[in-house]
Amino acid sequence: MEKWIVTGISGSGRVELLDGVRQEAESRGRRVSVHDVGELIKREAIAHGIPIVDERFLDMDNSQLRLLRASALKEVELRILKQPEVDLHLIGIHATFRWKGRLIPGISYPDILRLAPDGFITVAHDVQEVMDTNRRNPKWDEYTLPTLQETQEWMMVEEFTTEVMAEVLSRPIFLVCRNHRIPNLTDLLLSDKKRIYLSYPITAVQETQPELLEEIQGPILGKLEDLFVVFNPLAIEDMPLASPRAKEGLLEFVEQLTPQAVELIKARTIERDFQFIDQSDAIVVFYMTDKLSSGVLAEIYYAKRNQTPVFMVYSGKKSPFIEDAVTVIESDIASLLSRLEEFAKNRHKNLQQPGGQVMIGEGIAPLTATPEVE
Repeated sequence: MEKWIVTGISGSGRVELLDGVRQEAESRGRRVSVHDVGELIKREAIAHGIPIVDERFLDMDNSQLRLLRASALKEVELRILKQPEVDLHLIGIHATFRWKGRLIPGISYPDILRLAPDGFITVAHDVQEVMDTNRRNPKWDEYTLPTLQETQEWMMVEEFTTEVMAEVLSRPIFLVCRNHRIPNLTDLLLSDKKRIYLSYPITAVQETQPELLEEIQGPILGKLEDLFVVFNPLAIEDMPLASPRAKEGLLEFVEQLTPQAVELIKARTIERDFQFIDQSDAIVVFYMTDKLSSGVLAEIYYAKRNQTPVFMVYSGKKSPFIEDAVTVIESDIASLLSRLEEFAKNRHKNLQQPGGQVMIGEGIAPLTATPEVE
């Protein structure tokens, strides 16, 4: 039995994502319990006779909030003890609340110690989707609804706080997207699949090879998900907000698309993709265009600096600079997928030949096994 704490700000779709994982796990004959701490807090308030109005729940005195949270988490502990047959407990909770200019803790260090989680997940989502969801929530009004800039900052604080909690306890942490496909996300928690980051020149492909984009996001992604847990950069689509054309279709956000907000969108996109690489066992690059992609090159060299293997399909003329950074280069998708199948099956393979030479194309010597280091 494992316990994972799953955080995410209001509007991130955290609870819906966890319910999806639970249903998928049950379809596989596995037992997963989802504990929504927010709902449990409301039940505890009713049980203790504390008047509660959802629209102004966070206006409650801090001491009452702490008491209700402690009671709710005690209920989670009791439920876990009563369900020894459950394979996985997912505890959904806010790391932080942002309310009327205040930052309110959603969980404390003693709470975490008592729960003793095996790992942490924090859920990210398109910032526009988060804002649309929160706008429909009656607890927010025109004066309290976080702006585009504030919503992004709240997500950053939520992710950072969760990361600190994981680091203090020396537990794994994963950033996942609300739009991560549920079966593949379930694999992250209930299988030993390796994890990869999917990299390709998104803008160039969208503009010049839309059929290739459809292939990557369709059958290729499906094949990769059969082998790996795949972190897909297009699971979040914030970058259209940074486009000069964004204001044409987002009238309700026009005044919020300030230069500062747009720059933060760009910075968060870069940081998020690098975090996906950090939590992956390899990155897989589909570079099938003659257009220069500074983003893909940055991801390749980021992986190289962090000693993360890079698998690449590239049909152009090989450059020694690329060869130096990439672990495996193939000239067609079928050959790359074959190499990836080999990588997925064997955790003890050394991806480089003796001497560190990169393996390119056909005729590669068999990979040599290396002992696992504990």
